[in-house]
Amino acid sequence: MDNTLVWALTQYNVQIWLFVLIRLSGLMLTLPAIGQERIPRTVRVCLVALMTVVVAPVVPLPEALPQTAWGLVGYAVCELTTGLILGAIVSWLLEMVAMAGQLLDMQMGFSFAQIIDPGTSTSSAFAGTILVQCTTLFILISGLHLQMIKALVDTYRLLPIGAAPPIRPMLLIGLFGQLLAKGFQLSMPVLLVLMIVNVLEAFAAKFMPQLHIIQISFPLKIAVGLFVFAFMLQEFSAWLMPLVERMPEWSLNMLKP
Repeated sequence: MDNTLVWALTQYNVQIWLFVLIRLSGLMLTLPAIGQERIPRTVRVCLVALMTVVVAPVVPLPEALPQTAWGLVGYAVCELTTGLILGAIVSWLLEMVAMAGQLLDMQMGFSFAQIIDPGTSTSSAFAGTILVQCTTLFILISGLHLQMIKALVDTYRLLPIGAAPPIRPMLLIGLFGQLLAKGFQLSMPVLLVLMIVNVLEAFAAKFMPQLHIIQISFPLKIAVGLFVFAFMLQEFSAWLMPLVERMPEWSLNMLKP
């Protein structure tokens, strides 16, 4: 076989491998659990490289690849954007739970007690950290990270190598609105109970001015809030799992032409 033909075949395979690597890298950059800062960077790089070796042979091959540098850069940008969109959809689930936790912390009085969340390496309060860690655990238990890798393989039927992902702002806004509503729904039991406590404290301050409401309001709200929060955690998995199971479907719908 001619050496020129061998080099052309080898170069073609290397380019396919690199494009698959870029799309997987975009997914890993934003995917919760296995893409977080708690996992060493070297481990994540090796994991992406190993997954690329497994995924690249089953990827539909394009008819031709660009021969110019700008064409290769355009293909790489499209691949990275596709992977980022896939991982961002799942990361919104984590952000929704974190938002609900912040609302609970503000109402219960834990917003001043900030701790370092090991998942995001940022400051977070009590309820937000617990909810985020539980969500990360459920993601790993349910195998969502594996389902998202399978969904990434399925994206090659929707978007071949080099195809630009569709821009669908209304679908993005609708999905974000659904997750935002779910976040308020998650925090609503504690917020409603604490609102009732605030109303009762206002009546007590009005009809019993000799009672020092300020001194008892904070421990009372913390005690009531923790009680309702503990009861809410018992149903957290049943509430969260349907959302986790629908994440791959939502991600693929976002990339349909």
